[in-house]
Amino acid sequence: MLEVLIPLFILAFISEYGAATLGMGYGTTLAPILIIVGYEPLILVPVILFSQFFAGIIAAGFHHKFENVNLGDEREQTALTIFVITGMAGVVISILASVSLPSVFVKIYIAVVVLIAGLLTLMNGNREISYSTKKLTGIGVVAAFNKGLSGGGYGPIAIAGQMLSGIKPRAAVAITALAEGIICAVGVVMYFLLAVPGDMILLIGITAGAIAAAPLSALTTAKLKQEHLKKAIAISIILIGILALISVLFTTVL
Repeated sequence: MLEVLIPLFILAFISEYGAATLGMGYGTTLAPILIIVGYEPLILVPVILFSQFFAGIIAAGFHHKFENVNLGDEREQTALTIFVITGMAGVVISILASVSLPSVFVKIYIAVVVLIAGLLTLMNGNREISYSTKKLTGIGVVAAFNKGLSGGGYGPIAIAGQMLSGIKPRAAVAITALAEGIICAVGVVMYFLLAVPGDMILLIGITAGAIAAAPLSALTTAKLKQEHLKKAIAISIILIGILALISVLFTTVL
């Protein structure tokens, strides 16, 4: 058992550390690796959602402690509310859709959307962007739809969308961590109601690794300068999109 648990723990720790530091990449990174190893999407997606529920809530608490976000701020509070509401609706719809959609189509769609979001964020890097609740609402729906379909693709879209809607990078990372944690809980319940089979060893290893990384990632975010964080986020989104496309091609050929 340990020979399986330890690699899963390390993999989840690394994925969550990078994801919670920049607000994205946990499911998008973890899911393709676990698929290549041999886990079925319907087995691993509920596990990713379960682990990210705990990791997201814990990370959000530390983001608040390190003052990466101020939920007393009206704009940041509104952004969180929009992402939670649209997220819960989007996850329910997408999980129901995931039963009938071809997995290759889902993976290509998410990779392309993530790549476009990264390019838009990079191109608008030095622009002062006005705050927009309409943009936040649209982005929230797309991000949640991605999350329910594959377990990933939420963070890159949510982070990029918030920054393109006038939210500061650090706050966007923290808001995404909290919103994603809440949304993941809804996703877990949906998969449970659909009676999707589980894997307890996978669940324990992934969840433990993700929880262990959450505090450290929030501290790292607090230490990064806003302008450096914004550029790092944009580049990371693009890389995640490219890696996701490569993963689709690789798994399709296999």
